[in-house]
Amino acid sequence: MDPNDRKSGDISWRQGLATAGLALSIPFMIAVPALFGWWLDKKFGTGYLWSIVWLLVGLLSAGLDVYKLLRRFGQFK
Repeated sequence: MDPNDRKSGDISWRQGLATAGLALSIPFMIAVPALFGWWLDKKFGTGYLWSIVWLLVGLLSAGLDVYKLLRRFGQFK
């Protein structure tokens, strides 16, 4: 099968693996900063301040990575 014969909706293995890798890494991109914030809250007794701040950092970084991936695949021009 010639690679040029693909249908317009098909994706390559490279794109599929990048998507799977991102899907597996998103929970870590959100959870690790949130756990760091939780640790800071426990250490300094600040309630949930740092947990929320670092959770937002994790959410923003995950959203940015998803946007970059979609842009690379041509979903956003």
